[in-house]
Amino acid sequence: MTETSPQADATPDPPHPYTPAALARLMLSEAHRDVAEAALNRIGTEGDSSDTIAPGDFVREAAELIRLAEAAQRRAVIYERERGTSWEEIGEALGTTRQSAHTKFAEYVKAWREPLDKPERLHPDGTPDDRRIPYGARYAPGSAEPANGSAEKTARDLDHWLCRHDGWADQEHPVSDGLPRHSTIQMALFVGRAADRMRRDHLVPDLRAEADLWDLRADLQERMLRESEHGGDPLPNGFHQSLASDRARAKALRAAPDYGSVAWDEVLNAHDAARTATQTERAE
Repeated sequence: MTETSPQADATPDPPHPYTPAALARLMLSEAHRDVAEAALNRIGTEGDSSDTIAPGDFVREAAELIRLAEAAQRRAVIYERERGTSWEEIGEALGTTRQSAHTKFAEYVKAWREPLDKPERLHPDGTPDDRRIPYGARYAPGSAEPANGSAEKTARDLDHWLCRHDGWADQEHPVSDGLPRHSTIQMALFVGRAADRMRRDHLVPDLRAEADLWDLRADLQERMLRESEHGGDPLPNGFHQSLASDRARAKALRAAPDYGSVAWDEVLNAHDAARTATQTERAE
């Protein structure tokens, strides 16, 4: 069995999706941009004498600026909570008590976390898929991009917006470069969550879908191997055996008959064959 990673000289692996903390920071960056644009639009005075300016327009515009700033503050609290900031620390930053801060903002934090913790469904890789998640959170390879855009596109747009303002950014990607992404290990854990969800949602096991998950986990293990070879974290003992076992299990599941014309004993036999293949690979 080889000790080097498959496709070691292949093209670079695609980036993993952004973490929930990154999505929260992206929302905050968007809110700050909205405040900045609203403020910049009223700095100039050349239109003050125009007949199109009605009495009260400047007050209304200032009120809109306050509304946008309050929206930014709510998103800042969500991001602070994603960073692990306590309600006591948030209250102190606002010059109020822990209880007052919690009363004012807890419902927004709860609405933010709910689709991430209890999504309507999962993508094939186990990441949450829910229309309530901003930017669609992400979209799985091969799926259509959400109609409201994606986190990747939003980050790029904010990069370009910030770079257009001279002196506001001294790097090419001032927003996207600082947004954390899931690690390969975390993505492997998501696959396990997807498997648990599949077992809950399907009365009859779907061998093909199970095989896809085992293959996906093996793909992620191969990526971990490549990352380790290029300065990443060291791999645990038995890693290569686990990788081979996952591939063997997926192969055995795919060799089983299709559902619909298969009896329960054949389903169980397929799982037994997968376990036997796994044990054989480990013994070798």
